[in-house]
Amino acid sequence: MTKKKIIDKLQTPKAVKWFWIILVSPVALIVLLLLLIRLGVFGKLPTFEELENPKSNLATEIYSEDGQMIGSFFVQNRSYVDYSELSPALVAALTSTEDMRFYSHSGIDFISLARVAVKTMALGNRNQGGGSTITQQLAKNLYPRDTAVYDNPVSKGSKLVISKLKEWITAVMLEYNYTKEEILTMYLNTVLYGSNAYGIKSAARTFFNKLPSELNVQEAAMLVGVVNAPTRYSPRSNPDRALIRRNTVIDRMRAGGFLTRHQRDSIKALPIVLDYHPISHDEGTGTYFRSMLQIVMTSDRPDRKSFAPGVAGDWDYKAAVELWDKNPLYGWCRKNTKANGAQYDLYRDGLKIYTTINATMQKYAEKAVWAQMGGNVQPMMDRVLKGRRSIFSNLSKEEEQAIINRAMRNSDRYRMLKKEGATEKEIQQAFDTPVKMRVFSYKGDRDTTMTPRDSLYYYKRFLRASLMALDPSNGYVKAYVGGPSFRYFKYDMVKQGKRQIGSTIKPFVYTFAIEQLGLTPCTPVPNLPVTIETYNEPWSPREASKVVYDGNPRPLRWGLANSRNNYSAWIMKQARQPEAVGEFIHKFAFRRWPTIFIKWVSKAISTRSIRSVWGRPIFPCSNWSALTGRSPTGACISIQFS
Repeated sequence: MTKKKIIDKLQTPKAVKWFWIILVSPVALIVLLLLLIRLGVFGKLPTFEELENPKSNLATEIYSEDGQMIGSFFVQNRSYVDYSELSPALVAALTSTEDMRFYSHSGIDFISLARVAVKTMALGNRNQGGGSTITQQLAKNLYPRDTAVYDNPVSKGSKLVISKLKEWITAVMLEYNYTKEEILTMYLNTVLYGSNAYGIKSAARTFFNKLPSELNVQEAAMLVGVVNAPTRYSPRSNPDRALIRRNTVIDRMRAGGFLTRHQRDSIKALPIVLDYHPISHDEGTGTYFRSMLQIVMTSDRPDRKSFAPGVAGDWDYKAAVELWDKNPLYGWCRKNTKANGAQYDLYRDGLKIYTTINATMQKYAEKAVWAQMGGNVQPMMDRVLKGRRSIFSNLSKEEEQAIINRAMRNSDRYRMLKKEGATEKEIQQAFDTPVKMRVFSYKGDRDTTMTPRDSLYYYKRFLRASLMALDPSNGYVKAYVGGPSFRYFKYDMVKQGKRQIGSTIKPFVYTFAIEQLGLTPCTPVPNLPVTIETYNEPWSPREASKVVYDGNPRPLRWGLANSRNNYSAWIMKQARQPEAVGEFIHKFAFRRWPTIFIKWVSKAISTRSIRSVWGRPIFPCSNWSALTGRSPTGACISIQFS
């Protein structure tokens, strides 16, 4: 067939018709798919209301009285920041690397899509990068794709096409609802940077111990680079790859005109310098205090079955019910609900908790406990136990074994083995099998090999201590240390530790004698044993050391100066009702849980508004509102301990 005949054939009406069909069909198909997706045929799209307040796991942040964040509760360690809190280098690094035309498109970059179609798909060049804009990536972060696995390539391909088109529509909707600055900030706040750091604020604190506004060029470039593949480009586990990736970002910042050639070359020559502080529930400032706060705020109404049987259990249950009824913090997450009627989630709802804890005092208190226990008390204990076959005194083998078995059943290892279906015999065998482990010591964590059962004996050698400091003028708690290391000793000696108060109660008993009985420090009291009739049987106090009961009268102050138990018992006997002494002491608030004052709680504040509660302004305190000016359901809690 000649050239002329071919041209003539292509110019026929039928050929022209098929030409236009082939040309227009893909466009028409895409338009049809977009229409069907918008109508919800292939699944629900986010509504405008959902775009106003996207769902996200926000960490609850705990602040000291001097404005320092001392910890957080989280499933994903995520905290939001506003655009004004971002360093210019961070914004430049992100736009240069991920979306050079970010400020000129409306959610979809058709130039990048054309590049992907020609260079990546047609020519097979995988080094040209993708075509997704920052807005599209944000859409994918906020509304993740279907993770179902398809063996059929057709199903897999069609699902990918539908997902990409959904992201296109969502990206356009985001561009319609938010400014470019808000979208940038939202993106930086939603991505994972590795080391359990979600969002730029957590990442900056984790890797550099800085705020996002304090990041320099090389630090900003590293964090933007790591987003691409947090594990592959981790500066902790893959420092060489992280350096290469960081320098790639710096090259793109130069190409975007944000850096001069000299700045690029000098910054690329710098190493990655980390100040690595991973956020953990077991580490940081005020770990025992934070744990106590979590337990109290998420507590359910007390159930008698959860308390020990007998009179002591009855008293504990009665005290717990009183706390639940009168203390607004006790069970706060159960007592308060969001605008939709759901209970608050301490780990996901981004609460801000402001306490009376002083961050500086808290750090000093923790150092003091560590120094005193590690430098003085524990070495003395080690010298006492040196050469002993057993760390237990005056206990039979059966009693000793009962203590160890109880500790074994309370251990995480036991619970995990039980959950996996192991029998009691298999668990016992596992506890008698040597394994590699890291154990606590005051000279630093120590790697060793021992049986889990021997580790229980090892930890029983350590003495425990606690410290709580309060302001005597108002009773506010300023420092709270429940033990030497929360990671290894979860038991909170401040809140959970019950101990006899000993002779420290005697000044209050003598105060009762003076105020209620009309006695004076000079009142003569015979130095004789004292017996008090109780409901069960007569009771006579014993002295801590050998004493002589000579019967000679001595002044009341002598009994206090010598800490004599018979003098305290004599005072209680004079009261005729020993319970009266206890009621008098209760007036000093020793029985009462620290009083909690909720200054203010903001909930469901309307968009871009400030309302007044109790005559004082309440600002939106969700991080999302700080990010966008739009206020989702959230709450700020201000707590004072006394």
